[in-house]
Formats: sequence, C-alpha cells, structure tokens
Amino acid sequence: MIDLSTLNPPQREAVTTTEGPLLVLAGAGSGKTRVIAHRVAWLLQKGVEPSAILCVTFTNKAAREMRERVVALAGALGGDVFVSTFHAFGLWLLRQEHKAAGLPRRFAICDDGDQLSLVKRALREFDVEGRAFDAQKLLAMISRAKAAGQDGIAVRPEGQGDDYDLVAAEVLPRYQQALLAQRAVDFDDLISRPVALLRGDAAVRKRSQQRFHYLLVDEYQDTNLAQLELLKLVAGKPMNVCAVGDDDQAIYGWRGAEVKNILRFERHFPGAKEVRLEQNYRSTGHILACANGVIAPNPDRRPKKLWTAAGDGDPVEVADLADEEEEARFVASAMSRLRGEGRPWSHFAVLYRLNAQSGPFEEALREAGIPHRVHGAPAFFDRAEVRDLLAYLKVCAEPRDDVSLARIVNVPARGIGDTSLGRLQDFAAREGLPLGKAVVRAAEAPGMPAGAAARLGELSGLLSRYRAAFSAGRLAETARRLVEEVDLYSHARQGARSPEAGNRRVEAIDGLIRSLERWEERTGKKPTLGNWLAKLALDSREEEEVADEGVSLMSLHAAKGLEFPVVFLVGLEEELLPVAGMKGEARDLAEERRLAYVGITRARERLFLTRARVRVKRGKAIPRTPSRFLGDLPAGAHALHDPAKADRPEDVASRSAEVLAALRARLAGPGR
Repeated sequence: MIDLSTLNPPQREAVTTTEGPLLVLAGAGSGKTRVIAHRVAWLLQKGVEPSAILCVTFTNKAAREMRERVVALAGALGGDVFVSTFHAFGLWLLRQEHKAAGLPRRFAICDDGDQLSLVKRALREFDVEGRAFDAQKLLAMISRAKAAGQDGIAVRPEGQGDDYDLVAAEVLPRYQQALLAQRAVDFDDLISRPVALLRGDAAVRKRSQQRFHYLLVDEYQDTNLAQLELLKLVAGKPMNVCAVGDDDQAIYGWRGAEVKNILRFERHFPGAKEVRLEQNYRSTGHILACANGVIAPNPDRRPKKLWTAAGDGDPVEVADLADEEEEARFVASAMSRLRGEGRPWSHFAVLYRLNAQSGPFEEALREAGIPHRVHGAPAFFDRAEVRDLLAYLKVCAEPRDDVSLARIVNVPARGIGDTSLGRLQDFAAREGLPLGKAVVRAAEAPGMPAGAAARLGELSGLLSRYRAAFSAGRLAETARRLVEEVDLYSHARQGARSPEAGNRRVEAIDGLIRSLERWEERTGKKPTLGNWLAKLALDSREEEEVADEGVSLMSLHAAKGLEFPVVFLVGLEEELLPVAGMKGEARDLAEERRLAYVGITRARERLFLTRARVRVKRGKAIPRTPSRFLGDLPAGAHALHDPAKADRPEDVASRSAEVLAALRARLAGPGR
C-alpha cells in the first residue's frame, strides 16, 4: 500500500483526485515532484495498467528522477510507466507511426549546429544585396513559429520592423525543404509533426487515445501552444489530464513558452479542478516573505502565498554597494565569512540576470582563492572537434545528410578547397542529387580539378566502408577505427594554443566515443548508430549538472529547478533586473518579476540581494537606479547591510566557536 500519511492535505488531494482534468498549482519548493510520483504510484495501486499512464516533463534529468521515484514507491511495475520528455515522446510517436507521418523508418534529428547550417545555406540562396542577417536570430524566429503551431511567418507591412520577418518567411520553406531532402527533422518538429499527424489522421489519434488514459504534465507553465495541442489530442475523452506547474515561475516566454496555458487551464480542459500547494519545504520564512512580496504585484496570476513551518530564519540581507567591483568583493567576503561556519563552497551560488555580469565576481573569487565554476560556458557538443566526429558519424548513419558531409569534406585537410566544394554543390543542385551521390560523380562537375575529384572519390569510398562496418555492429570500436584512419586526433591538436589544450581536444573526442560505448553496453536491443545519434540530439539540450565542489555562478534562467543553502542575487537595478528592452523600458515586466521570484526561491537558508550605485560602461561611470523589486520587500523580512558590522574578526571567531561547540556536542551524543 502507498503511504500517503507523509503528504500534507493538499498534496493528498492532488494524488487521489484521479478522474477528470486537474490543475495542481505547485509553488516553489512545495514538493511537486513528490506529488507526481505518488500520484503515479496511486494509479498503479488502483489497478491502472502502467502502459496507460503517460508522464511528460522537460528535461531528461527530470524524467530520470521521476522514474526513479515512481519505481521506489511502486516497485518494478513503476518502471513500465511511460515517463519521458515532451520531445522524446514526440520522437517515439513519429517512429511508431512513421509511415502515416510521411517519414522513413530511419530518420535523423538535426541538432542546433546543423539547423544553423541549414539556415545559412537558405540565406545564401535568398541573397539580399548589401544586407547581412543574423542566422541565429532567423532560426529563433523559425523555432517560435513552430512552437506556436504556425506553418509560416507573418510579414509586417513595409516600413515596420527590421525586415527579419520578411527574410524569415522566405528562409522557412527552404529550411523545411532541406530537412526533407536529408530525411531529417529538427527539435521543434518532434512536437509540431506529431500534432499535425494526430490532428489529420483519425486512426493514429484513436490508437494514441486508446493507449494513454492518464496524462501527467510537469512544469506545465513552460509549455508552448504546440505542446498544449499535443496534450489535448492525446488526451481524448475523458480528459484525465493532471497538469502540475506554477505560473509565478514562467520564465521562458522568450523561447515560446506560453504562460496563458496555465492561466486558462479550465478553458482548454473544461470541468477542471484546482489544488494549490503553498507549503514550502525549502526556504526560511523571511526568504518566502520576500518572494511573496516581489511576485504579488504581477497582474494576471493565480494568487498563492508560500509559507513554511520551519521558522523565519535570518533576515534577507540587502547590500547597497558603490560599484560593481565593491559588489563583487562584498560577495567574496561574505562567502569567506560564512565559510567560517563550516559550510562547503558548494553551498554558495551567485545568480545574475545576464551572463555578461559574471566577470567581476570571477575576478573577486579568484583573488580570494575561492573555487568556483561559471555555468553557461560553451557546451561540450558545441566544441569543433566533437562536431567534426559527429559529422562523420551522421554521414555514416544517413548518406543524405548534406550539412554533415559538407563539414567533413576537408576535415582533416584533403586539398579540397571551398571553390571545389562550391562546384560540387552547384553540380548537385543542378542534377537534383544529394551531396553524397554527387561526390561519387565529382569528376562530372564543371571545373572540378582532377585531383580534387579523386580525393572526393576516396572520401566516398571511406564512408561506404564505415557505413557497412557500423551496420555490422560494434559501434564504439568502429568509431575508434574511423578516428584513427582519418587521423582526427592530429587534426584536433592543430591550432591548439598549448599541448594541454590539444590534449583536451583529444580527450573530448575520446569522451564522445566513451559515451557511445556506454550506451552500446546499456541498450538491450541491437544498437544502431542512428538510434544513438537521435538520443544524443535530445540529450545535448540537457541542463548542465551543478558541480559538487566550488561556488556556482549562473544566470537566473540556468538556476531554475536548483536550490542552494546560500544565494547571492546580484545586480538588483533597473535595466538589469528588470532587464531593459526597447527604449529602456523593461522587456516584459511580468516575466522579469517572475525571474526575480525564481532567484529568491532558490535560497534555502541565507539570501543576499545586492546592487551597485555606479557601473562603468565604455569607460564612463553611469549612476544606477535601484530595482523596483527592492521596494516590494516586506519591512520585517529584510535588513540593510551594515559595512561596519560585516567582517569584524570577533564576530567570525564567536560564530566559529559556536559551530565547533555544537559539533563537539553532537559527536559526544548518544550512539557515538
């Protein structure tokens, strides 16, 4: 039997209300993951088949944690519940119904780098004389259009805007055609294509609705319009949809998330019941009071007020510093002082609105000898040497992958320059061939040097050999042979600033192969290179793991879902938090307020809010205005920093003596 006695009354209500639509408004730190896991276990205990339950969330890490909790509560039966990310579910559905979706049995998933290359290629085809357009911005516009369920991009009247909508409207169909030619989908297609399939094919829709009778959605406030439509199409009748989320933590509007999905839940799922989880198990009372004060002025929110039974704790400390250097020194000094209480460095986090704010804090922590890690640095899968090997593997898995083939044509250098590659691409376009087939006929390309044609033929032969080798199995071993034969190690070392940097590049290549080897050993079915690459395309978007040692420095967006005993939320100034948008006004004041709320609720025991009175910009000292959010802090829950008291040696010694005395008493207690 599932023990519900450890749940508070609203949590028990959320777990046991199983029929019909249910919205669980779960405030920060209110135990939402616990509720979802208990709800799944409760359904299984009632006799619901595991295969009839679908539980979706946003990251593989969250899905793994959910699955582990369900198994811990329900035993082996819990392992058969379909727990996944939205995109992994979309991929599963497209593979199950690939014929109905108009896809080959084996299709590839383009990662971020591949998508950017396709946009750049489309831009070359659609030349705007004298204008340069940012491919990354265009890709973001395409992604937002797909997230909103749009087939195209609306063009504004002439003279309005910056013309990016006009160019994006032309790029989008070319981009989609390139995906089709490569037998590939992009990340957004893993939602938009299942939606189109379920909407347009009654038989597929019926099969899905007959299988999944109970749907659970984590972080519902982060869903976009396409994900909402996917849920509605899978749910069918009756709509046993349980959505768990918090509109006060909706901070991803810039990437298509729609807070209205949670605010209008009853409109999409008529007859819905609402349960509010407001008891917080993470933070002290004073921290929660400040969080409640900051979020309360937001319009169009579902009112809720976090509370705790754990006591008020220390007041939130608000520090008003002279400039960014003093702000950073204050943070380093406060950390050193609290370190005297016996805290490890991993207890501390510095959170900021923009990644560009990290510099002074990195410098101050280095000077103080405090170990730290900056999150948001270039990701592993963005490294050139990793992308080179991935391109080889992708071409071996899918010969039609023109983007990957173009990347490796001269990696390592084979004497095939950009001119020869351009002639080959022109020949392929004229003949209507994928680049892989054009390589075999390279000698027919007008103007192609005989030497370049011969080397392209050698590359084609190499890829054919390894394609066959990968099909035979032993994927990691084959990948190692490929790396050695083309000498990717030497290529990676070239241009490195030092032997150590070259070794790190080689280690990155080996790390990718080890990842393939581990997956190959774990997977139960016959492993294929295509399946591993598809998994990698999903996993490469995962959130960074927080290191066990050292202080964490990260943006507020990166901190979502994390918690730390001691948090320094820095840069509480107008134009930083809230960040400035057009004409200096807050870009989206409601979302900026939610970001501040998320930052405050990351803290468990101590919270410091800092701001600088002056910041230097382009060599000029610019006076700063305190953030309007500071004016929302309740008087009894925060205290202004007093520099005269902060670092007195006698205070540090007194606190250290207290900590040591408490440790001695605990060690001398019963059972020791």
